Amino acid sequence: MIRVENLTKRYGAVTAVDSLSFEVERGETFALIGPNGAGKTTTLKVLLGLAHPDSGSAAVGPDRLPPRDARARHELGYVPQRVEFPSGRTVAEVLAFFADLRGLTRDAVTRALRRVGLESIARRRASDLSGGYTQRLSLGQALLGDPALLVLDEPTASLDPEATWEFRSLLTQLQREGKTILLCSHLLSEVERVSDRVLILVNGRRAGLERLTDLRARQMNASRLSIELDGPVARAKEALEREGFRCEPSGDHGVVLDGADGRGLKALELLRGAGIEIRNFELLRPTLEEIFLSVVRGGRRES
Repeated sequence: MIRVENLTKRYGAVTAVDSLSFEVERGETFALIGPNGAGKTTTLKVLLGLAHPDSGSAAVGPDRLPPRDARARHELGYVPQRVEFPSGRTVAEVLAFFADLRGLTRDAVTRALRRVGLESIARRRASDLSGGYTQRLSLGQALLGDPALLVLDEPTASLDPEATWEFRSLLTQLQREGKTILLCSHLLSEVERVSDRVLILVNGRRAGLERLTDLRARQMNASRLSIELDGPVARAKEALEREGFRCEPSGDHGVVLDGADGRGLKALELLRGAGIEIRNFELLRPTLEEIFLSVVRGGRRES
């Protein structure tokens, strides 16, 4: 649904995107993340046809058309980070305005209102809407032409928890419908909940491209077990190392060791079998945010 090959975009002496390549598969939710200045916004501008690359190429939609091709825009819906609607118009009138721009009928407006749950407030002025309803209206205008591809730029950045949950529920429904979604966000918790794959940008370059399932597997494999003992650690450390465990002391009465793939449970059983009293234990697992940050820092070093 999206193909980017060796994309480079410069602004004067600054290289915003540097030889970037990736593909987004039909029906997946693909997240684009990275620190400020990583090149996320520039990449989106190229994909939306708002900027032209200095080299390389980009293609979007089912027919893999150049972003500036008018036909490509019929298959693309865009929800920007900041939304402004024509003043003084109702929710229905705003959608009708955008429908007219795209040559769509009023049936498209009715369908969009229903899909984003705004039928009951169709006559309310758009300028009076809360942040959550404003984002729903923005999503509604993006869905007017029933596009195959949706591009969302920080869609929940300014929403409260309840509005975020409601917007996420709308995205889940769109995923069930088979929509392809490109999500640009700095909220890693949001990315974790809705994405299939994640592209991490650092200094305009690709620092990582992984499936969320693989990141979660890495998270599990990095698990460590912290054990607090009812006594000195020397005997426990000796018993563990005799069975091949590499452990580190933690204070006067604790050890930390590899806890992945059931090894933590095996270590606990070993200590109990040796008659060593265990006061407490805790499984230490890095968050996905920590894993993302490790990739970002690694990408900065490589750059």
